Amino acid sequence: MRNRTAERRVQLVRAAHHVFSAQGYRNTGVSDIVREAGVSHGTFYNYFDNKRHILDEVLDSGVDFILNEVVGADEPDDASTSGELAAQFRAILTRVFALVEREPGLVQFILLDAPAIDDESLQRLLRLVRTFGATASAFLANGVRRGFLRSDLDTEIAGEGLLSLIISAILTGVRGGLSPEERDRTIEAFVGFAMTGVR
Repeated sequence: MRNRTAERRVQLVRAAHHVFSAQGYRNTGVSDIVREAGVSHGTFYNYFDNKRHILDEVLDSGVDFILNEVVGADEPDDASTSGELAAQFRAILTRVFALVEREPGLVQFILLDAPAIDDESLQRLLRLVRTFGATASAFLANGVRRGFLRSDLDTEIAGEGLLSLIISAILTGVRGGLSPEERDRTIEAFVGFAMTGVR
């Protein structure tokens, strides 16, 4: 029974995620979510108090999904040279643009729409986004430990800087209209900028 309960909760969160991404939070009602999930209103209220309650789980799952898609199989400790670290950054940015092409509604909702809903959603998203910064810091800390990045590098601040580059890349992708050549040039510019700052 516990597995069925967990599956139903995930089903509702996915439905809300899809509807919020497609039509926005303010234009969505519980009826839209239950219609998308194929369940009754009663089922929804067995798991969530209201639309605002499910939003927190949509944000959590959306940020986790983006983090997993963007970081992929790359591990912070994998790189043993600055060239390998640059290749990791390049792969991450390539996955960023691929994610934006596949899931533009989700990315726009998580980064642009959700923070404007209320202060609680903004603060929640800021806490979750710090996870991205900590992940970027871990890649840099590996380089400092191995000696191919500057020993005086503040990996926490530099990680936040890399996060800013990734968010900039995401916003560039959401804006759209980049040809494959422009996308590749943008990725190389971001990688070059990042590596110049940390080497």
